[in-house]
Amino acid sequence: MEYIKDTITLNNLLLLGVFFLGYYTFRKGYTKIRWGWFLLVGSTLICSTRVLPAYLVMQYEQQVNVCLPKKLDTTPTYYIHVLGAGYSLDPRLPATSQLSTTTLTRLVEGIRIARNLKKYTIVTSAYSKFGLEPQASVAKRAAIVLGIPAENIKMLTTPSNTAEEVEAFVAKFGIHKKVIVVSDAMHLPRAIMLYKKAGINAIGAPTNFQVKKGLNDFNGISFPSLNSLNLMNAYCRERLKYYKDLW
Repeated sequence: MEYIKDTITLNNLLLLGVFFLGYYTFRKGYTKIRWGWFLLVGSTLICSTRVLPAYLVMQYEQQVNVCLPKKLDTTPTYYIHVLGAGYSLDPRLPATSQLSTTTLTRLVEGIRIARNLKKYTIVTSAYSKFGLEPQASVAKRAAIVLGIPAENIKMLTTPSNTAEEVEAFVAKFGIHKKVIVVSDAMHLPRAIMLYKKAGINAIGAPTNFQVKKGLNDFNGISFPSLNSLNLMNAYCRERLKYYKDLW
């Protein structure tokens, strides 16, 4: 099922459109289905140039503001939930290098916030698909290497996706905690929505921004590219996942 879901991408849908239009062009001739070709080519051009994908992603990522600890009430203890995003148990590497780039960036953001709070607990999460050391444990080891005391770290070692991460947190800590959830900027609206459904108004801490507006970043019109198409695909998939989890 996971493999089937992974194949449902914008790229594959466009390729499937080419296949069917090519088949019907061979059977019925170009003139009868030329509007289908115009629509397919137009859709491909729109989705594979940077302007529309970057605009949609930027608007979506801006739904959650960057977390500024100095603006928070530092009296209570904050549970900083760092969501998992992949790892590799390569024994040659330190824990920080065993985490995927996405997971490590999330962890670093969680540590940045923790260092500016008086009382905090970092919560790492995610399981092991093969029954090995879970991702939460590797993230804990990495956090210790980066200077976080072991007693300030808790683990959720069973979740395999975002919904399960939220469920595991609530089951272990309850709903009466101050929660800061750390994830990718494009993923965070869904994580916060799931926390709200569980009864917690979590504070978002976005990272791994897909679109940045720095003076040295290119944000103009580009030629059609696979990178832009992948950006559009990531946006569409995240929106679909949001509505699936919402329902």
